Amino acid sequence: MKLIKDYLMADLTSLGVGGPADLLCKPESIPEIQAALKYAREHNLPVTIIGYGSNLLVTDKGIRGLVIQLAENFAKAAVSGTKIRAAAGCLFSSLSKLACHHSLTGLEFAVGIPGSLGGAIYMNAGAYGGEIGPLIEEITWVTEDKTGVWSKADFNYSYRHSRVQTDKVIVVEAVIQLKPGNKKEILEKMKELQAKRHELQPLDQPSAGSTFKRPPGLYVGPMIEGANLKGYKIGGAQVSPKHAGFIVNTGGATAQDVLDLIAHIQKTIKDMYDVDLQPELRIVGEK
Repeated sequence: MKLIKDYLMADLTSLGVGGPADLLCKPESIPEIQAALKYAREHNLPVTIIGYGSNLLVTDKGIRGLVIQLAENFAKAAVSGTKIRAAAGCLFSSLSKLACHHSLTGLEFAVGIPGSLGGAIYMNAGAYGGEIGPLIEEITWVTEDKTGVWSKADFNYSYRHSRVQTDKVIVVEAVIQLKPGNKKEILEKMKELQAKRHELQPLDQPSAGSTFKRPPGLYVGPMIEGANLKGYKIGGAQVSPKHAGFIVNTGGATAQDVLDLIAHIQKTIKDMYDVDLQPELRIVGEK
């Protein structure tokens, strides 16, 4: 188990902001994860689990304790029939392409979603009418001294939420149940969704994806645009001129710039629409 001291989290997040983590570990097996958790307990260190940092805002002071990253170091997948068994560090978008290669339908929506399978399960990620929750057949999880399996019936999820958040376990593997499909039709659907993303989203600038959760029956982007905040900047953080639901780093943004912009948007939307916007991105680190 290798521990890296004072690792700059800005280098591990798609927003490109964030201070150092006291310790970073990139385990390659379940025993290594459990060894890292045991080390953290023995040294009284808080633990933060991350994937590729695509939905993450780390504060400028960084993260105290131990950060465990499950990404390319923990990314194996295999197809058997209509099921994909995949480790938590697999790129969600790559699993979509793997499904297409094997003529399996159901994961087309994931083709443009950045981040890991573990992160997708943690937040029940979704887009364009699809989400990961209904596709989960089985989840393998670990704690410091236990390994367990949840069946489909055990895995509770809702909009941008899952049992993983409440039970505070670490997802290490999942079985995704898909359906047989026509490879050409699957590929066409994926191309269509990718084209829509490129047309509507600021993929050419650093961001953490959609900034806010969608309130029931409402759309965040049009509300923010209606409040004349499209293009609004604080420091290097900006409400994307392309899609108001995204905050982008125009260069040199700090985490505090992003946090201040989030707070300004929330206050403005509350004043104008009496709607409380909740962040969809995960905010971690010392305040």
